[in-house]
Amino acid sequence: MNMKHPILLCLLAAALSAAASSCAAARGGGSGSAARGGGDTIAATATVQGSLRIRVDMAKTMRGSVIPVGPEFFIELRGDTVCSYLPYFGRAYSASIGDRSALDFEARPTDFSSGGTPGGGRRIGFKVRTVEDLFRFSIEIDADGRASISVQPQRRDRISFSGDVVER
Repeated sequence: MNMKHPILLCLLAAALSAAASSCAAARGGGSGSAARGGGDTIAATATVQGSLRIRVDMAKTMRGSVIPVGPEFFIELRGDTVCSYLPYFGRAYSASIGDRSALDFEARPTDFSSGGTPGGGRRIGFKVRTVEDLFRFSIEIDADGRASISVQPQRRDRISFSGDVVER
Protein backbone atom coordinates (compact mmCIF):
# COMPACT_ATOMS: atom_id res chain seq x y z
CA MET A 1 0.00 0.00 0.00
CA ASN A 2 1.39 3.42 -1.00
CA MET A 3 1.42 5.73 2.05
CA LYS A 4 2.25 8.98 0.22
CA HIS A 5 -1.34 9.83 -0.69
CA PRO A 6 -2.88 9.55 2.83
CA ILE A 7 -0.03 11.63 4.27
CA LEU A 8 -0.45 14.32 1.62
CA LEU A 9 -4.20 14.37 2.22
CA CYS A 10 -3.62 14.78 5.98
CA LEU A 11 -1.18 17.65 5.40
CA LEU A 12 -3.61 19.36 3.01
CA ALA A 13 -6.47 18.95 5.49
CA ALA A 14 -4.34 20.41 8.30
CA ALA A 15 -3.38 23.43 6.20
CA LEU A 16 -6.99 24.10 5.18
CA SER A 17 -8.16 23.68 8.76
CA ALA A 18 -5.58 26.19 10.05
CA ALA A 19 -6.64 28.80 7.48
CA ALA A 20 -10.32 28.23 8.20
CA SER A 21 -9.87 28.49 11.97
CA SER A 22 -8.07 31.85 11.80
CA CYS A 23 -10.81 33.22 9.55
CA ALA A 24 -13.43 31.63 11.80
CA ALA A 25 -11.98 33.49 14.79
CA ALA A 26 -12.66 36.74 12.95
CA ARG A 27 -16.31 35.80 12.39
CA GLY A 28 -17.35 36.79 15.88
CA GLY A 29 -16.36 40.48 15.86
CA GLY A 30 -17.59 43.66 14.32
CA SER A 31 -21.33 43.58 14.62
CA GLY A 32 -22.15 47.29 14.78
CA SER A 33 -22.29 49.77 11.92
CA ALA A 34 -19.34 52.08 11.56
CA ALA A 35 -19.64 55.31 13.52
CA ARG A 36 -20.19 58.47 11.52
CA GLY A 37 -18.69 61.80 12.41
CA GLY A 38 -15.53 63.85 12.65
CA GLY A 39 -15.78 65.14 9.07
CA ASP A 40 -13.96 62.12 7.58
CA THR A 41 -15.93 59.74 5.43
CA ILE A 42 -16.42 56.21 6.68
CA ALA A 43 -14.69 54.86 3.58
CA ALA A 44 -11.55 56.93 4.14
CA THR A 45 -11.42 56.25 7.88
CA ALA A 46 -11.77 52.48 7.45
CA THR A 47 -9.03 52.20 4.84
CA VAL A 48 -6.62 54.55 6.66
CA GLN A 49 -6.91 52.44 9.82
CA GLY A 50 -5.40 49.49 7.94
CA SER A 51 -8.39 47.24 8.30
CA LEU A 52 -11.79 47.14 6.70
CA ARG A 53 -14.72 44.88 7.45
CA ILE A 54 -17.87 44.78 5.37
CA ARG A 55 -20.91 42.87 6.61
CA VAL A 56 -23.01 41.84 3.62
CA ASP A 57 -26.80 41.71 3.62
CA MET A 58 -27.58 40.96 -0.03
CA ALA A 59 -26.17 38.76 -2.81
CA LYS A 60 -26.94 39.12 -6.50
CA THR A 61 -26.15 36.28 -8.87
CA MET A 62 -25.07 36.64 -12.48
CA ARG A 63 -28.45 35.28 -13.53
CA GLY A 64 -30.29 38.11 -11.74
CA SER A 65 -31.47 36.51 -8.51
CA VAL A 66 -31.29 38.78 -5.46
CA ILE A 67 -30.82 36.81 -2.26
CA PRO A 68 -30.91 38.27 1.27
CA VAL A 69 -28.15 36.81 3.45
CA GLY A 70 -27.67 36.71 7.19
CA PRO A 71 -25.54 39.07 9.28
CA GLU A 72 -22.80 36.47 9.77
CA PHE A 73 -21.39 36.95 6.26
CA PHE A 74 -18.51 39.40 5.74
CA ILE A 75 -15.27 40.23 4.00
CA GLU A 76 -12.39 41.73 5.94
CA LEU A 77 -9.13 43.28 4.79
CA ARG A 78 -6.55 43.48 7.55
CA GLY A 79 -2.95 44.27 6.84
CA ASP A 80 -1.82 42.01 4.01
CA THR A 81 -4.64 39.46 4.44
CA VAL A 82 -8.16 39.07 3.10
CA CYS A 83 -10.57 37.05 5.22
CA SER A 84 -13.70 36.17 3.30
CA TYR A 85 -16.74 34.44 4.74
CA LEU A 86 -19.21 34.94 1.91
CA PRO A 87 -21.80 32.56 0.46
CA TYR A 88 -21.61 31.53 -3.18
CA PHE A 89 -24.69 31.09 -5.34
CA GLY A 90 -24.14 30.27 -8.97
CA ARG A 91 -22.73 27.88 -11.49
CA ALA A 92 -19.27 26.39 -11.03
CA TYR A 93 -17.42 25.10 -14.07
CA SER A 94 -15.23 22.74 -12.04
CA ALA A 95 -15.88 20.65 -8.94
CA SER A 96 -15.41 22.24 -5.52
CA ILE A 97 -13.08 20.86 -2.88
CA GLY A 98 -14.90 20.09 0.36
CA ASP A 99 -18.28 21.33 1.50
CA ARG A 100 -17.42 24.97 2.31
CA SER A 101 -18.27 27.94 0.13
CA ALA A 102 -15.64 28.80 -2.47
CA LEU A 103 -15.64 32.30 -0.94
CA ASP A 104 -14.80 31.06 2.57
CA PHE A 105 -11.04 31.61 2.83
CA GLU A 106 -8.16 33.60 4.28
CA ALA A 107 -5.43 34.55 1.81
CA ARG A 108 -2.99 37.23 0.71
CA PRO A 109 -4.22 39.46 -2.12
CA THR A 110 -2.21 40.38 -5.22
CA ASP A 111 -2.59 43.26 -7.70
CA PHE A 112 -3.99 45.46 -4.91
CA SER A 113 -5.23 48.92 -5.93
CA SER A 114 -7.03 51.60 -3.98
CA GLY A 115 -8.26 55.08 -4.78
CA GLY A 116 -10.88 57.68 -4.04
CA THR A 117 -14.11 58.31 -5.90
CA PRO A 118 -15.58 61.74 -6.76
CA GLY A 119 -18.24 61.52 -4.02
CA GLY A 120 -15.78 60.91 -1.18
CA GLY A 121 -15.98 57.14 -1.37
CA ARG A 122 -13.31 54.54 -1.95
CA ARG A 123 -12.62 51.98 -4.70
CA ILE A 124 -10.52 48.91 -3.86
CA GLY A 125 -9.46 46.11 -6.17
CA PHE A 126 -7.38 42.97 -5.75
CA LYS A 127 -7.02 39.33 -6.78
CA VAL A 128 -6.94 36.27 -4.54
CA ARG A 129 -5.87 32.77 -5.56
CA THR A 130 -7.14 29.87 -3.44
CA VAL A 131 -7.19 26.12 -3.99
CA GLU A 132 -10.72 26.64 -5.36
CA ASP A 133 -10.24 29.43 -7.91
CA LEU A 134 -8.72 32.78 -8.84
CA PHE A 135 -11.02 35.60 -7.70
CA ARG A 136 -10.94 39.25 -8.82
CA PHE A 137 -12.58 41.52 -6.23
CA SER A 138 -13.80 45.05 -6.83
CA ILE A 139 -15.12 46.92 -3.79
CA GLU A 140 -16.76 50.34 -3.90
CA ILE A 141 -17.58 52.12 -0.65
CA ASP A 142 -19.83 55.19 -0.55
CA ALA A 143 -18.96 58.11 1.74
CA ASP A 144 -21.70 56.96 4.15
CA GLY A 145 -20.29 53.42 4.50
CA ARG A 146 -22.52 51.49 2.11
CA ALA A 147 -20.44 49.00 0.08
CA SER A 148 -20.83 46.97 -3.08
CA ILE A 149 -18.57 44.00 -3.76
CA SER A 150 -18.18 42.41 -7.17
CA VAL A 151 -16.45 39.02 -7.39
CA GLN A 152 -15.29 37.65 -10.74
CA PRO A 153 -14.08 34.05 -10.33
CA GLN A 154 -12.16 32.33 -13.08
CA ARG A 155 -14.09 29.02 -12.92
CA ARG A 156 -17.49 30.17 -11.66
CA ASP A 157 -20.25 32.64 -12.46
CA ARG A 158 -19.75 36.19 -11.26
CA ILE A 159 -21.54 37.26 -8.05
CA SER A 160 -21.96 40.58 -6.28
CA PHE A 161 -22.81 41.58 -2.74
CA SER A 162 -23.93 44.71 -0.93
CA GLY A 163 -23.49 45.59 2.71
CA ASP A 164 -22.13 48.06 5.23
CA VAL A 165 -18.70 48.88 6.62
CA VAL A 166 -18.73 47.88 10.30
CA GLU A 167 -16.60 48.76 13.31
CA ARG A 168 -13.89 46.37 14.42
